[in-house]
Amino acid sequence: MSVDLIHNGQAQGAFANELLANGRTDVGMMKPWIGKDGKPYVTIFSGGDPVDPDNYKTMPTTNAATLRRDEWKALDSAVMGIAESRLGGVQDLIDAGLVYTIGNGMGSTVLEWHDVSDALTATMTMDGISRGENDRPVFQTNYLPLPIIHADYEINSRVLASSRTLGNPLDTTMVERAARKVLLLQEQMLFTATSYAWGEADDRSRNSI
Repeated sequence: MSVDLIHNGQAQGAFANELLANGRTDVGMMKPWIGKDGKPYVTIFSGGDPVDPDNYKTMPTTNAATLRRDEWKALDSAVMGIAESRLGGVQDLIDAGLVYTIGNGMGSTVLEWHDVSDALTATMTMDGISRGENDRPVFQTNYLPLPIIHADYEINSRVLASSRTLGNPLDTTMVERAARKVLLLQEQMLFTATSYAWGEADDRSRNSI
């Protein structure tokens, strides 16, 4: 198992280098696939209509690949099938535009904002010389944690080899279950008392959502 790290402005690992260089990650770059020649490739969206195949380009990559292109498509189809099921509360908010875009969500652990108290009071005098109330606003810093919702699973290498040898479809049971659990937790946070707390804010209560 390999671990990517970013520490003191230095990156270790392909994923960490991509994140440090661009401030974001390209989904296509994270899905290298094995071509018929046995070499790794990636498919990158070049812009325009995402449904048009001509807006995607295939290029070789140095990233190590484990799955073939059709196997990635099988996994993506399984995830999309789960996403289109009845767990749609969060998606309804997204479709309605009720979102707040984080510039670099992967590289941000909290969303910071400030509360500002009221200050100053207008007064009426006859000469304009009498001093009115001259107080200063009080700022309070707040933090909203930005957690990652994930469910970990793996595809056994022997099962994968057996699927390729026998020509059987890739078993997507685990990826379907993982996608379902992620969506279910999102819905629970939206409709129930499910919450998440992280860190300490001075002597105040923990930051939570």
